[in-house]
Amino acid sequence: MERISGNAIVIKEVNMNLVRKALRERGSGTKQQLAEATGLSLVTVGTVLQQLLQTQEVKEGGLASSRGGRPAQEFKYNEDYAQALIVYTHEQDGRITVRSTVVNLYGKAVHQAECEVEGVNIPVLERIIDGLLAEYPAVQAIGLGLPGAEFAGTMVVSDYKELIGQPVTAHLQERYGVPVVMENDVNAAVLGFSKSSGLPKNRTVVYIYFPELYPPGSGIMIQGKLHKGKGNFAGEISWLPLGIDWTEAGLYASFERLSGALARLIVTLSSILNPDTVVLYGSSLTHEHLPAITGLCRAQLPAGAVPELLLSKDFAVDYIGGMIERTLATLEPDIILSRHSVDKGGN
Repeated sequence: MERISGNAIVIKEVNMNLVRKALRERGSGTKQQLAEATGLSLVTVGTVLQQLLQTQEVKEGGLASSRGGRPAQEFKYNEDYAQALIVYTHEQDGRITVRSTVVNLYGKAVHQAECEVEGVNIPVLERIIDGLLAEYPAVQAIGLGLPGAEFAGTMVVSDYKELIGQPVTAHLQERYGVPVVMENDVNAAVLGFSKSSGLPKNRTVVYIYFPELYPPGSGIMIQGKLHKGKGNFAGEISWLPLGIDWTEAGLYASFERLSGALARLIVTLSSILNPDTVVLYGSSLTHEHLPAITGLCRAQLPAGAVPELLLSKDFAVDYIGGMIERTLATLEPDIILSRHSVDKGGN
């Protein structure tokens, strides 16, 4: 959130953002309704609407019914005024696919596709993005979902060796001239799950993901905000010195061993983060694991420190939901004034 002192240009932009946000939340509205929703004057709302109509971010709708008076003109937000492109990788049965989704400003998909690739590197990503931007010129932000992390502008951790040491985000942002957001898979998943499940925004949530071919990772939200740590290393739980070999196939084949290992992991995380909720996803996990793990945690933790355990139904849904949210957020500037007064007449 950016806090800056008021001046005519900033006030104008803030007023536009207020009207824009109100219309996006409502879908449509009259000048009067928007004035009431934003606290701006009818004159200011009318001026802002004219500017948004000129850029086609807002369209005229029908006439709203009235109680005996003259019907008022309705205005509708154009959800296709700008779009976001999300590109992310997926691995299954030894195959790597790059999946792409284009969404409008309401998060509705207008394009979905996938292609199999032999490896993931910058030229592969460029080839896919180039084609999609040519087809969808309204794209104004790109979200990149990759397992790994960037630090000091370069990839320091990645499942794809050709990306390590590369300035992936900076390179793509310079090439395409739009905001590029990179997020690793499980960080995106904790955002997506929290939103789709309606969890309270002030909760601390840990999402633990057990992929088929790699050690587990976790995404951490502390009181509603994604926590990545100093070097984007937070959540790399496979490095915890618990003496558990997370790559051993026999671990996942045994109900008792897996429940015990997860209980040790959750006790450790609870002792440090004290989360409200821990979300689990993995092909070997079932709902029967949850009471077993909870019982083991209760034997080692005080009652108030035992988190709620939930099982995610679909990691891919959580992942893409979080990527959409992160990417669309770049198209919603959040500017507030440090001095009183936003509405300045017809600005």
